[in-house]
Amino acid sequence: MQFNPTTLSGQQSTQGNYPPQPHANTPSNPSLNPSMSQPNLPTQEVLKQRQRNFLMGLANVHVTRGTPLPPTLTGIPYPPNYDPTHSPWKSLDCPPGQYGVVRVGGKEIDLLKMWSLVYQVGGWPKVTQQQGWTQIAHQFDLPEFLPHSSNSGQQRPVGQLLANFYSAILLPFEEMARRNMHDNRKAMMSSGRQPGVNAGPPNINAGPGTPHGALPSGAVGTNGVGNMMGGQHQHPAVSPASQSQPLPQSPHLRHTPAPNFQPSATPSSSDPAPNQASSQLNSVILGPQLAKPASETSESDTQGTKRRLESEEAEGKRARQKTGTSHDPPDTTASINTTTPHESVPGPTPSRTQFTRTKVEYIPLAREIDVSGGRDLHALEEDYLRSQRRPMRDINEWGTVDIEALTMSIRSRLTAELSYALTTITLLSTMRGPTPGSGFPILQCTDLLEEVLDLLEEEAFGTTPDITDYGLVDGAEIVRHRVLVDSVLEKESTLFAGLGHCDPQHETRGPGHRAGNIVLTVTNLIRNLSVTPDNMACLARHERTLDLVLRVCGITTSSDGTPKPVSPALTLPDVINARKDALHIFGNLSNYIAFPNPSSPSHATILTASRILEIIASILIEPSDSVPPTQFLKQSGVIFQQSKPPSIADLALDVFTRVGQLDSNRQVFSNVMPPSLAWRLLESLVHRLPVSDSDYAFLQREPWLSYLEKTIMAIYTIAFFSPPELKKKIKTDRSLCFSQVMVRLVQRFVTISASPDVRQWQLAVARRAVEAMKAVDDEDDAFDTSQSTQPTLTFGMGFGDSGDSGAEKGTGLLASRRDAAWDLLIRDLDAVMFSELESLMRVEC
Repeated sequence: MQFNPTTLSGQQSTQGNYPPQPHANTPSNPSLNPSMSQPNLPTQEVLKQRQRNFLMGLANVHVTRGTPLPPTLTGIPYPPNYDPTHSPWKSLDCPPGQYGVVRVGGKEIDLLKMWSLVYQVGGWPKVTQQQGWTQIAHQFDLPEFLPHSSNSGQQRPVGQLLANFYSAILLPFEEMARRNMHDNRKAMMSSGRQPGVNAGPPNINAGPGTPHGALPSGAVGTNGVGNMMGGQHQHPAVSPASQSQPLPQSPHLRHTPAPNFQPSATPSSSDPAPNQASSQLNSVILGPQLAKPASETSESDTQGTKRRLESEEAEGKRARQKTGTSHDPPDTTASINTTTPHESVPGPTPSRTQFTRTKVEYIPLAREIDVSGGRDLHALEEDYLRSQRRPMRDINEWGTVDIEALTMSIRSRLTAELSYALTTITLLSTMRGPTPGSGFPILQCTDLLEEVLDLLEEEAFGTTPDITDYGLVDGAEIVRHRVLVDSVLEKESTLFAGLGHCDPQHETRGPGHRAGNIVLTVTNLIRNLSVTPDNMACLARHERTLDLVLRVCGITTSSDGTPKPVSPALTLPDVINARKDALHIFGNLSNYIAFPNPSSPSHATILTASRILEIIASILIEPSDSVPPTQFLKQSGVIFQQSKPPSIADLALDVFTRVGQLDSNRQVFSNVMPPSLAWRLLESLVHRLPVSDSDYAFLQREPWLSYLEKTIMAIYTIAFFSPPELKKKIKTDRSLCFSQVMVRLVQRFVTISASPDVRQWQLAVARRAVEAMKAVDDEDDAFDTSQSTQPTLTFGMGFGDSGDSGAEKGTGLLASRRDAAWDLLIRDLDAVMFSELESLMRVEC
């Protein structure tokens, strides 16, 4: 709630100007106005005396706490045996010769004035709760912000600075004053007197001119606060919150009388209540305008008058006049009690009138939350963490499920039946069996799997058949993944984007589930099933499952050049989510995917290989992501300790390297991937490799080292199935710098020292890099079996004379960098890596 104080209007002071009494021997009443109780002192001297008493009480409080204030602030020297070098107040800027003043932001702040301001509006708790320190700062002409002491480029709010300043210096004094006020009220109630009313007539046994119940000047009570009011405290003992005044909105403080700080005197020995008087004399005066007439101190009368006035008011903001009745107690605060040795004569009592304004403010009871787009992010994070800690439920906890009933529910296509069946299967797919690696056995539910696939095909494509001439064409442009994300972001960022229809078939489709939601539910269901090891082999050999999952991820280009889904029931956000599910499915099933008959693959195999390569290439050929780790860190804007490789690119590399691990799958890739796409893919992978020393600093962390190993494996896979023309281009292209980047990586990982576990990973990456260079150096077709591995025998030549089978011709890839190759050969390398490096540095004579 924003702190917005309002100024009470129509409030008339109950204190009047009264002439002095003619009695010559009238004792001074300490509860009167200073100008009346000390008529011989000028006003300036009275104010100075008040400030001295205030500073004395403030200094005594901090002395009791063990942190005495500096003498330049209070005018009181340090206690004996105190070392000023350990003072916590060294940073205070106190003007010389001006006690009680501190300079903040170039402005002089009077401690007495600030304490009076805060106390009259309710004290520290209320000002802090209602965020009113900015209004307090305006009273001292302070700006809203001040430069930071340690960092000149930053600023800090002056309200917070003033709050900290008050909390350190004046808050202990305020708390002590509040405790004294509570003790005074308790003592007065225990003696049968009402708080705020004079304890009784003055002691007539005291000599003329002797003040009633006073302490010696400068006396300090047991609580550590000096008695800054001479005599008994005549103000009503109410809490600061109940008598607080609102802060004025004007930056200039309105003129208010200063607190009544008077020197104390010696107590009378004949006081009827010495303990009570001592407790009252140790009390601290309230802030300006905090004293109320004694006639209003009776709680029962006050509450009754308040209820009566509220019942009479028709509107909350209409001012009414409240007049005292004959039942009200006499106004002892505004009257002058004169005492003679034989009688007590009351002074004139003015009429008591007071105007009040009642303001009713309704504050809604609501829970404060930090929302973003109407969602409580903290609550969502807590639910997510709670779900992460929740253990996976066992499949036997679900009980008995009728699989045939689920199959019939899906076959019925009824909305309620579909909801029940898909929800049940999704829950079953997330559960695990009693043994490790077991779960929901989809292999035993072939009819259910076929019904789910029929539902997926029907909702996504209807009766539209699949295309037969699909393939990756040489030179054709592939819609990149970043383009899809930017298109969705641009569309969703428009005004009133959320009010549009998210179902492309909303005009022709009746009430029920959106087709896109059903499609995403089925793909997520298949993804959950692919996690279970018992289902991996079954789903990997089920061609229809892989084909439908990849078909849903299809993207085409409309007539205006914008991308659109192949499925008429999906939107671009649906396709992005479906592609992520497809990558996860192929990543889980990659160890069991083996394309049949690689030399002459079937039409279904070509479709599957072409579609998975298109999804992988659309992610990996993105130019903005094809950068070294340091450049990627600058683009992402995250700190180094929290930096991770791009998740979608890491997933695509994992799928490509796992599926392309078998030679048969590589041969299928070589048949369906055009050379132009293979070159773009290899170029983007080489650009992701580390180059500078700062790039290699990332490789000390496991996520980046794993990301690098997948990148090297992907380069080796492309180099393995590339045709001889593409290998020659990779070897001779100067802009790619293939050999320079690869040999620097191998040299860095072979020569660097690390722990045994990290060393094993680094040597594996170096070995894969050498194998990739060797695959590029060998310019022959890896799948060409037309050439014989052994030369033809000639007349007069035996088998041993046919030549050395290990002899290679031509110049190696590292022939121009023999110094780096020799430096690697002198290291402790295995035999295979040594022979490959030796072959790469050969020179044809």
